[in-house]
Amino acid sequence: MAVTITATAGSASANSYITLSDANFIVDGFVEDDDVTAWGSATDDQKNRALFTAAQRIDRERFLGARADDEQAMQWPRTGVRKPDTYVNTYATGFPFRISEDYFTDSEIPEQVRKAQVVLAVYLHNNKDGIGLSGLRITSTFRSAALL
Repeated sequence: MAVTITATAGSASANSYITLSDANFIVDGFVEDDDVTAWGSATDDQKNRALFTAAQRIDRERFLGARADDEQAMQWPRTGVRKPDTYVNTYATGFPFRISEDYFTDSEIPEQVRKAQVVLAVYLHNNKDGIGLSGLRITSTFRSAALL
């Protein structure tokens, strides 16, 4: 059965943070290595499966803040999460204050999360053994090199 991507932020039926067309646009800017070449020749269903798997893996991470809605299927959007590099030093006025534009909205998916899903999906598509139930696996080659 074919996998259908639902990338609606905050949806109870969402299974991805990014659509296939948006993912393909990001991949078009990658350096062409074996993984990117394999992605380019994959079917839409294969790409959707990789995006779905990558989203499931990302959702096992712990994130700051809280899910924006109890009914949403994915970890994002979240509430109470500050955007990177938005700290304003207001100690000169005596106190730090919260600027609403410094925080992700309750319907916003960070671009970093969307791009991470694409990078992981491209990798997983060409490296089927790259993910297990506990997450990304360490290959025996890497383990041996780490012990040296």
